[in-house]
Amino acid sequence: MLAKEDKNNFVYLNRIKSDPLITKMINLLMRHGKRSKSEKILFKAFQALDKVYPGQATRIFYLAIIAVKQDIAVRIKPKPKKRRNKQSFNVYLPRVISPTCGLSLGMRSILKTSRERSQLSFSPLWESLSQELLQASQSKGKVVAKRYKVNKLAISNKRKVHFAIHR
Repeated sequence: MLAKEDKNNFVYLNRIKSDPLITKMINLLMRHGKRSKSEKILFKAFQALDKVYPGQATRIFYLAIIAVKQDIAVRIKPKPKKRRNKQSFNVYLPRVISPTCGLSLGMRSILKTSRERSQLSFSPLWESLSQELLQASQSKGKVVAKRYKVNKLAISNKRKVHFAIHR
């Protein structure tokens, strides 16, 4: 028989796995088909959040995802190949993206910054992931700053293109 703590962790893990956003995060976290490793990393990150904020790990996760969800993306317009007056600056074209694409872009940016943080500080990935989720849920950190920077760039260049929804 399982001990009471192991049984609670098992129920908690199964409840987490059934959530579609958490499943998406596990899939994005997965490298080389190692699903069990990515599940362990995310589960340890949730446990670290539960130690500081008991019972609030999934709520913090959702707040973080909503805070970093992107609505607008910016791409660089390709420069003309043969012209006399070449532009010396880049032209940024803003475009509206779908909500599902914005969610996955936000999750990818959280994972990217947490991987960078873990490499710089030589801490485990789950620890840096929990810190990034906590900062993003409080609307702080690199990921939220990057989102605001992209939005500011899109607003400053919005007269160059009419907004259209691209998928």
